[in-house]
Parts: sequence; structure tokens; C-alpha cells
Amino acid sequence: MPEDTALPVPSGPLEQTVAAVAAAHPGLRQTEPPKWGAPLADVGLTPQGTARFSWAGYEVHVIVGHEDHLDREHPDSTALYREVRAHATFLVPRTAQVEGIGHVEWEMTNPRADMAFPTAFAVAAADQADPRFAAAVLSTVAKALTYARLATEHAAAQAEKAADEVRWESERPKGVSQRSWFKDKRAQRDAVTS
Repeated sequence: MPEDTALPVPSGPLEQTVAAVAAAHPGLRQTEPPKWGAPLADVGLTPQGTARFSWAGYEVHVIVGHEDHLDREHPDSTALYREVRAHATFLVPRTAQVEGIGHVEWEMTNPRADMAFPTAFAVAAADQADPRFAAAVLSTVAKALTYARLATEHAAAQAEKAADEVRWESERPKGVSQRSWFKDKRAQRDAVTS
């Protein structure tokens, strides 16, 4: 009789979330507070209610709020929840090589040139020992990384458009208005990409 080699299906919200997050972000690990070798499901917080996760050059900063009555749809509810906020950052190492435009007394280097991405918000169970709490933190971390990917895609497209406009300005014939020149160039670009 052949052995059943199918992987077990995750049963609870934490197991399901860990499986989905690990598949979407392989190698994601918690770096603060240090959880060396601990499974992803063992979410921990500093005494200030913060945590940090790392994945593929991104750092995700997590802040967990205090217990509060966050259920605005049911004002009579006595259930307590915690707000979870997470945002990803990415270190941009080559900013020291950029010269400024115009006059300054002297250039200064940014000691921590992070690019910050939009913050993800969620609500978690109040009890930090509840597996749903860890699931909500991990889910919010994954959402913050998704925001980072979407923002990066948008920034790349926007940077390409800005580079086009710089090039078009250098090609603009004398006597042709910038507005009409750019309008024609955008129409040409859009016709090629359609």
C-alpha cells in the first residue's frame, strides 16, 4: 500500500497564516526581539510592544498598541483588541554618492538612508498568548511587504516616466513649448505601450 505523502493541511488561523506567509516570503525571520532558531509562529514583542522582521533586504517594523475597545460596530462589546501597525523599510546604500543641486554650505551624509513604504494596519486579539494574536502580527507583516512590492513597482514606473521627461526636455527644439512637446511625446509613448 503506497504511503500518503501529502503535506498536512494547517488547521488553525496561526498555522494557516504561517504557511501562507512562509510561502510568500521564504526566509522571513524575526530579528527583534532576538528569536534565534525559533519558528515563525513564536512572535515576540519588546517591552515597548515592538518587533522587527527581516526578509530579502527589507526590514519590517511592527508596533502593537495597548488593549482597547476597537470594535466600533458593536459599541456595547466588552472585547479587547490590539491595533497592529507594520511598515517595511529598505536600505538605499548609494545615497552617499549623490551630489546636491544648488548652493549648500556643505554636504552631509544620511547615516541611515532608509526608504519607507506605506504602513499596514490590522486588529489583533488582545491576549498575546492567543495564537490569533501571532497570526495577526504575521499577516500585517506580510501586508507591509506587499505594500513595499506595490510601491516599488509604482516607483519604478514613475522613475521611468521622469527619465523620459528629462530626455524629452533635452531633445525639445527651440521655439516649441514644453507643454505641447511633452503632450506629443506622451502620446507617442502611450501608442507604443498600448
